[in-house]
Amino acid sequence: MKPPAPNAENPFRDHFPEEVLEDLEDLPNYNDWIVSQFAPFLNGSTAEIGAGLGTISGRLLSQVQSLDLIEPAPVMARQLQKKFIGEDHVRIFDRSLEDWQQAVGRDEYDGVVLVNVLEHIKDDHAAAQGFFRSLKPGGYLMIFVPALPFLYSKMDYAYGHYRRYTRNSLKDCIAATGFEIEKLHFVDLAGVIPWWLLNTVLGKTSFHAPSLRFYDRCVVPVSRACESLLRPPLGKNLILIARKEAG
Repeated sequence: MKPPAPNAENPFRDHFPEEVLEDLEDLPNYNDWIVSQFAPFLNGSTAEIGAGLGTISGRLLSQVQSLDLIEPAPVMARQLQKKFIGEDHVRIFDRSLEDWQQAVGRDEYDGVVLVNVLEHIKDDHAAAQGFFRSLKPGGYLMIFVPALPFLYSKMDYAYGHYRRYTRNSLKDCIAATGFEIEKLHFVDLAGVIPWWLLNTVLGKTSFHAPSLRFYDRCVVPVSRACESLLRPPLGKNLILIARKEAG
């Protein structure tokens, strides 16, 4: 299956299925792995774009001084309010990315985090410009996205993915705004074949929760250990760390 054309008008359903985030929330090893990639760069005032149910947010909380969570879906924003009630250094913004970027100050954050979000943004280049503007000089943009366009599937489409990235397409999107790319590499080699077979070939459009849990408990720890020693030549996802150069 091919992704929607760049000029397609609202090709996806408006409601992102909350049950998907609930399934992904029950993957502690996988989510810890993602945040561990960001950990050396987390500091100070941080914004997470598309915070969802707060799965990544909860892992960021202890590593930053303040955390702003931007979540456009009202039902998920309410969940975030409940989850982080009493956390004085957490703010929740129930608004679209465009509205937030228009309102946010220049040079406001030390870090901006996006986990499985950039692929949902139609104009990712314009969004990257907004992230650049909102970061302080020396601040970091930290991104985790789906990789390998040949893996694009009905599931990607069902969940509102405009694209899957190559190393070059992600690098070009971010570097064009003025960021210096500090880290860019594939993650989760072991996930390529299962995704290709189940989703790209067989056309699955939902996750099988028991299989996800098995993968998280049994495969992810081994993959994380192996990939910490030798970065894979390809993977189901890409990690990017980019720095806004100090003026």
